[in-house]
Amino acid sequence: MKSRVTKDEQNILSAIRNDVADKIGNQIFELWFDRSVQWNLSASTLSITAPTAFAMERLRRVYQRDIAEVARRVDGQSLQIEFTVALTEHESTSCTSQDNQGLLETTAKVSTLTPSTSRDDSPPANAQPRPTFSNLVCGASNQIAFGASQAIVESPGTISPLYVYGPSGSGKTHLLQSIWDEFRDRVRPGRAMYLTAEQFTTQFLEGLQGKGLASFRRRYRDVDVLLIDQIEFFVGKSATTLEFHYTVDSLLRSGKQLVFSAKAPATEIAGLGADLVARLSSGLVCNIAPPDESMRLQIAQQYCSRHQLDISSEIVLMLVRRVQPDARHVQGALNRIRILQQVTGTGLTLRQAEEQLHDLFQCVQRPVGIQDIEKAICKTFGIDKKSLRSNGKIKSISHPRMLAMWLARKYTRAAYSEIGEFFGNRAHTTVISANRRVAGWIQSDASITMAYGECRVADAIKRVEAHF
Repeated sequence: MKSRVTKDEQNILSAIRNDVADKIGNQIFELWFDRSVQWNLSASTLSITAPTAFAMERLRRVYQRDIAEVARRVDGQSLQIEFTVALTEHESTSCTSQDNQGLLETTAKVSTLTPSTSRDDSPPANAQPRPTFSNLVCGASNQIAFGASQAIVESPGTISPLYVYGPSGSGKTHLLQSIWDEFRDRVRPGRAMYLTAEQFTTQFLEGLQGKGLASFRRRYRDVDVLLIDQIEFFVGKSATTLEFHYTVDSLLRSGKQLVFSAKAPATEIAGLGADLVARLSSGLVCNIAPPDESMRLQIAQQYCSRHQLDISSEIVLMLVRRVQPDARHVQGALNRIRILQQVTGTGLTLRQAEEQLHDLFQCVQRPVGIQDIEKAICKTFGIDKKSLRSNGKIKSISHPRMLAMWLARKYTRAAYSEIGEFFGNRAHTTVISANRRVAGWIQSDASITMAYGECRVADAIKRVEAHF
């Protein structure tokens, strides 16, 4: 047995990890050997600790031979490999396997970790895991909102309200419930409240019947933290919106922590009222974009591990690249593959998986940015970028500019204010007006002037889109 100092062990361990990544591919390595998988080397034993028994068994079954070959080549001897899984205090399992070709002896053991906190309201074993910061995938698309969320947990009331917005499947609800989860450990029971705007509306209407309104107001105005999800639901419900407005005012005057989410900035949700919009925008407004490819890989890995989905790495990589870019579509695609494998009784090939997910791929196009739209408009109408962004009001300039703003709303997730700023520092109301004008043109089958003459607006749009 070799005698090594810690530095030597770290060098060997790093070499093994790097060579395994080279052998199976960096993306697959990042998918299955992320930071939740711990590598340790001591004397002649290499220990690999996975977060779940399912993940441990998959690593052992699929990558055992590759790890064995790399370890023997790097270390120069046959290392004993321990696959270890960290489970809750109520779980225990172990498995032992031996390489058929004698490359190494693999012993799978289990270590038990005691949760750092315990609650009486813990969900049943078969329930979805509670959304927390620990299982929230953080990346470029949500890092500002994530950082702000952690800041308000440490110093409640310093950033209030926190307002996050983004499309469905971007992780807004997970973020709000993670904040709520943290506060429930820090404040008295009932002092941190999370609910959807629909639940707030239902409870308010119930309170109006009989003598329950006073109780409703005490419940939501006498709190330290209030988190309300999907506030666009308030639109068109004037009485509820007014009650929500008064609740926000009351809590802000008391220095309490407020967190809200919606699909759009408050300034773009018609029907909330200028005063309420001002309150909602007075703290910090954060955009959450759909997860990028690296984040979707992590989401897919978590989902496979949590639900014990035995899906090949190449299929996972394929679907996170090609299905619509949000967490729900990724999870839906994984579930479809799981059901198909259960029905057939065998694993699917990559080609079979592509055929079965084809309808999901058809909706996916290359992302179109505002710059792409500007370039296509200029090429279609024969104008330059400087003119498009200028204050020119002649129709040959202003109409293509309005069309560009309309296309920016159609193809990008940019806010009205962002679009206005891009096209010559214009106000968001100008962009709203442009969108209404173009919508009117399309509805009335109007024409627009192009370099060669008049053209139907609908046809002009198709010409522009052809340049994306």
